[in-house]
Amino acid sequence: MALTAGDVVAGYTVEAVLGHGGMGTVYRVRHPALPRSDALKVLSEQLSQDSHFRARFAREAELAATLDHPNIVTVYNRGESDGQVWIAMQYVAGSDADKELIAGRMSPQRAVHVIGEVAKALEYAHRKGVLHRDVKPANFLLAPDDERVFLADFGIARALDEVAGMTQTGMVMASIAYASPESLTGEPVDHRSDVYSLGCSLYRLLTGQAPYARSGGMAAAAAAHLVEPPPRATDIVASLPAAFDAVIATAMAKDPAQRYQSAPELAHAAARALDETTDAHRHAVRPPGAPPAAWTTPPAAQQSYPAGAETAPSTRQPAPPSSGPPPPPSADQSMAAAFTDFTPTPARTPRRRRLLVAAAAAAVVVLVAAVVGFVTLGGDSDSAPPFRAQTLAHEFGQTELTAAPNAVAALGLGDGDAVLSLGVQLAAVYAAGGALPSWEQALVTNQNLRVLADAAAPAVAAANPDLIIDTGVINAATYSALQAVAPTITRPSGAGALTWQARLQWIARILERDDDASRLLDNTSSALADLRTQHPAFSGKSIRVVYVTDTGISVALAQSGAARYLEELGFRYPSDLGAAGGGDQTEQTIPEALLNDAPTDVRLIVRSDRGAGNGSYNGLPQPFSAFRGATIIVDDPDTVTALRVPGYAATQYLNTTLVDQLARQVR
Repeated sequence: MALTAGDVVAGYTVEAVLGHGGMGTVYRVRHPALPRSDALKVLSEQLSQDSHFRARFAREAELAATLDHPNIVTVYNRGESDGQVWIAMQYVAGSDADKELIAGRMSPQRAVHVIGEVAKALEYAHRKGVLHRDVKPANFLLAPDDERVFLADFGIARALDEVAGMTQTGMVMASIAYASPESLTGEPVDHRSDVYSLGCSLYRLLTGQAPYARSGGMAAAAAAHLVEPPPRATDIVASLPAAFDAVIATAMAKDPAQRYQSAPELAHAAARALDETTDAHRHAVRPPGAPPAAWTTPPAAQQSYPAGAETAPSTRQPAPPSSGPPPPPSADQSMAAAFTDFTPTPARTPRRRRLLVAAAAAAVVVLVAAVVGFVTLGGDSDSAPPFRAQTLAHEFGQTELTAAPNAVAALGLGDGDAVLSLGVQLAAVYAAGGALPSWEQALVTNQNLRVLADAAAPAVAAANPDLIIDTGVINAATYSALQAVAPTITRPSGAGALTWQARLQWIARILERDDDASRLLDNTSSALADLRTQHPAFSGKSIRVVYVTDTGISVALAQSGAARYLEELGFRYPSDLGAAGGGDQTEQTIPEALLNDAPTDVRLIVRSDRGAGNGSYNGLPQPFSAFRGATIIVDDPDTVTALRVPGYAATQYLNTTLVDQLARQVR
């Protein structure tokens, strides 16, 4: 249920929506008895019905409740109302370090102060046996006047016993720009992984750039974390004290044994480096390309996010030049803190280090080939928990599964992406034209996989599947024919059209990979949040997707995967392009004459017609060239498919391809 101002939940009165995350929504609420505002994080209605997510949500509250520290947001209560579970926590007014950096209000002195306060929170959490695993400037909340600094986001925190179990999957949870080498390669992680991320954060706050920022997207950044030497801050900001280069080099050492062994060690080293600062260095760092920014008075617009919220994209542009000093952070934003644990690992021998370098090089190949910022899920099937017999209700009845399937056929559009992303190999998969897109090919290890251009029952039967999954739109006759081949499961009963996230969760439930699905969704949310931060120019700009085929022209509707993805990047998709036909309809045809009737800031032309190629206007009708906004033409077949058939792997592919195209045109 969506809540609005004035609604009451468990006695709390909703005052405002603060942010939306991968698991739910965070509200600013009025306490039922005390004269204060709290933050209320409410798990989505769909996820509240999922036992796995309910348990994960409860763990977040329990983990946060064990941490009592001035730099950690307090959890007050948790409960359930009308079938939805919630957590009540301390509301923190303020900004975050990344937004302050973008606004031009992050001097070296302030950066070192923020790092020092975050280090206190990390040291406390580490002593309590908790690792954070997603340390980055967007999670550093700043109260007014920097009176207090909080480390936010309990979304992926784990205690040591859970971390040890997770490393076998090789799942990368941290934001790629700040991820340690060991987290990227699936090695065991300890508190020194957080130290590495804190070093990356210091580099970002000092220079305005994320470490290893370059073209090539997340895959290139991940590869750089594994094999390239730590970056030098003075290469970006020459006026910085040279001592900062040594601090960052130690914090970002590939071998954890060569790093600072605690967060306070890093903070103290940064403070010593700052002692070399002269008056010439005491200016606010701004992202490359942004004009100088300082405020004589705080900006009028204020935002708020509570503890635990994923930060919404900022619409604030860099401030105009001013001779005044930087003000305190804009009052009114917040989130919550979150962490997880460690046991120190032995120092690596030279031989072990050489082996790790070789392993890292191999991991780079995997990362780049997959064109993603994650390591494929799966691992040794012998270590997987035993399959639990279950009965699944879907559109055409119920199907009982008593054993783990060994030969899955995925027939609905996007079903193959989901199954492969969950680490399960396929016996057969339907793909338009009989060819898999590159991001799915990179996940395939079964040399006997049948890629079907025809999903009719006889073609499927040739693959000898023991389970068929088809979440697309099929009729009763088609279902009966498939059911005669093997047990067939369609979309959930009464579910209607599925987003790719809902499809992933449903297929994960079928395959008993719920934990893997939640990690994939967390990874996606984190990656998209990073992209919003890296590309503030996207925020609030209106955009429309226009498909051009040999049969005509159509526009993507607001419920389409393409529109949802662009909104996740910060764009605004026109509300007039809503559910025209409802249900599974994701686009509608449009006459050429009406193409420019509803102008937008940006137009994304997606071509698969005969004239497509090299991003040209060749063969397009005149209204396309008359459009006055920014135009991006996409005609690479893989990118076209990723926009039309969304999924986890498709999203990672777009993050490394389409975003670069958008960034070149949208400024």
